[in-house]
Amino acid sequence: MSRVRVLSACCAVGLCLTLLSPAAASGQTEAYTIKNESHVVQTKFGKIYVEVARPMQGERSVKGPAIFTYSPYSVLGRNGDQDRWVPRGYVRVWADVVGTGNSGGCYDYGGTREKRTGHALVEWIARQPWSTGKVGMIGGSYNGTTAIATAVTSPPHLTTIIPEAAISRWYEYAYSGGIRYSWTNEAAGNQGPGSAADEGLDTPLAFDFGFAIPPPLDVDNPAWGERVESTVIPCDEITHTEHGYDLTPDYDRFWLERDYIKDAQDIQIPVLVAHNWGDWNVKQEGAINLFNALDNASVRKLFLGTRWEGHGTPGGDYDRTVTRWFDHYLMGDANGVARGPQVRSQMSDYDGAGSWYEGGVPNTTPMVLHAQHRATPTADDYEWRLLARTPRDDKGPAASFVSSGAVTETAVNANPRANAGWKFFESPGLENDLRIFGSPKVKIWSQVQRTWVTYTPTVIDIDPEGRTGIAGQQVTSDGRGVVSVTRGWLDSRYRNGLARQQDIEPGQFFGMTVVQKPQDYTFKKGHSIGLSIQTEIADWGIPKLYPGCDSPLCNTVTLGWKTGRTKLILPVVGRGRPFS
Repeated sequence: MSRVRVLSACCAVGLCLTLLSPAAASGQTEAYTIKNESHVVQTKFGKIYVEVARPMQGERSVKGPAIFTYSPYSVLGRNGDQDRWVPRGYVRVWADVVGTGNSGGCYDYGGTREKRTGHALVEWIARQPWSTGKVGMIGGSYNGTTAIATAVTSPPHLTTIIPEAAISRWYEYAYSGGIRYSWTNEAAGNQGPGSAADEGLDTPLAFDFGFAIPPPLDVDNPAWGERVESTVIPCDEITHTEHGYDLTPDYDRFWLERDYIKDAQDIQIPVLVAHNWGDWNVKQEGAINLFNALDNASVRKLFLGTRWEGHGTPGGDYDRTVTRWFDHYLMGDANGVARGPQVRSQMSDYDGAGSWYEGGVPNTTPMVLHAQHRATPTADDYEWRLLARTPRDDKGPAASFVSSGAVTETAVNANPRANAGWKFFESPGLENDLRIFGSPKVKIWSQVQRTWVTYTPTVIDIDPEGRTGIAGQQVTSDGRGVVSVTRGWLDSRYRNGLARQQDIEPGQFFGMTVVQKPQDYTFKKGHSIGLSIQTEIADWGIPKLYPGCDSPLCNTVTLGWKTGRTKLILPVVGRGRPFS
C-alpha cells in the first residue's frame, strides 16, 4: 500500500507543544512533545486522508500504541483530544471516512467501503515506524459506528474498541419495525431544551449531500485533484436515499450489508460499549444489541448513563474508565480494569438520574399486565385497566378507537384518559418500587378493516400527585404528571420479520408483538404504569396513512382484551409484589 507524506517535521515551524509525560510527573526529567503530520493513504476504495499526532523526546520519535478515530465529521476538527493522549505516550490518529472531508472515493453510508477502508487504515497504522503495532479505536455517534464496522472485519492489529453512542445496525437508525423515524419530543418534555430533537431524519441526505459533496480542503497536496474527481462523480446517493426514506423498507441486502450485529461473532477483541439510556438519536438498543451479540469477544463490558441524558457519553467515572481501559489493553498496565463489573448502569426514575448499578447483567422475571375493562366502583375511577390477573369481565365493552393519523405522544401524555384517537390502560398504584431492565413487550390482539395497520405503543409512568384525575380524564397539573418511559413501533406487515411483508385479513383478529426500546428504570411506589396504544406518534415518526381510508369504519381499531391477549410484559428485576 503506497502512501504520500503531506506534512511533516512540524516542530520546525512551531507546531510542537512541550508537555510533561507521566514519567516526568513522577519525578523524571523527560518530556514529550507532540509532532503533527498528515498522510494520504491509498486503499482499494480511494485515497484516505489521515492526521497523526505522535510523541517525541527531543528529536527522537517515540513508539506508541495508536488511538484511532475514523470520522465523517472532520470538517468540525480532528484530533481535538490529542493533549489528553499523546503526553501519555499514545499516538493519536484521525482519518476522514471514505468520500468525506479530505478523503477521496465514494461515501458508503456504513457499507462495505467504510468497513474495508477502516480495516486497511488499522493495518497501515500498525506498520508505521512510530507504532507499537497495537491499535485501539474510539469515537462517539458515527465515529463509534466506524469502530464497530472496522472490528467486524477482524483487522489483525486492532486490539480493542470503545464505541460510544454508536450505530450497530443502520436500519435501526432510520426505522423501527418498518416505520421511519422523524423527530422527538424529548427536548420539550423529558430531557429539557438542551436535548437533541433529531432522530436521524436528515440521514442519509445530510451525509450524501453535506459531508460527502464538499471537496477536500488540502489544496496543496499533490493528490488533491484526484480525490476531488473521485468525490464529485455520482456515487450511491440515489440508492442511499431510496433505502433511507422507503415507506415499506424490507430488510434486504442493502441493510444486511450495514448490519454489524450479524457479524459481531467475528469480534474477538475486548470491547467497552458505552451509551445513554436516554439516547433517542442513536437508539439505546444499538448498545444492548451489540453487547448481547459479542459472544466471542475476549472481554465485553457495558457502560450506560441515565434515561435523562441523550446522545453522548455516560457520566459517573466513565472518562476514568476509558483511560484505564486503553492503559491496560494498549499499554499493558495491570490496573484491574478487566476485572471490573460487566455492567455499569445508571438507574433512573420519574424524578431523574439515580445511583449506579454495578455487577453482571441483572436477572429479570417477566411480569404480565393484562389490558382489560373493569366496571368503575366510583364515578372518578377509570375503567380501562392494566391488571396482573387475566380478564374476568367478558361482557365488557369493546376497546375501540378511531385512528386520526395525527396523534402525538405529547397530546396523549397531556390527558391519557381522553382516548382521543388512542386507547389508554392504567395499573393500580404500586405498593413497592418496581425496577425494569431491558425491553418491555406489548402484545396486541386487534381487528381492523384493512390489510395492514401500524402500532406505536408507549409505556408511561404516572405520578398521582402530578395530575388531576376526574371521570374520564387525567390532566397533568404539574406540567408533567406523566412521562413516557419507553416506546416502540411496528408495521403489521413486518410482524413476522422485516425481510418481507405479510398482509392481514381485513376484519379478522390477529396478533403482533411490539418490542419497546430497552430501559433501566424504576417505577416508584405509589405511581401507576400506563400503556397507550395508537397507530402513530407523529412527533416521533412519519405516520403511514392507509390509501383510500376516509371513513370511520376503515379507521376503527378494536383491541381484543377479553381473552387476555392484549398485554404488557415488563422485564422486572427481583421478585417483589408490586400489587396486592
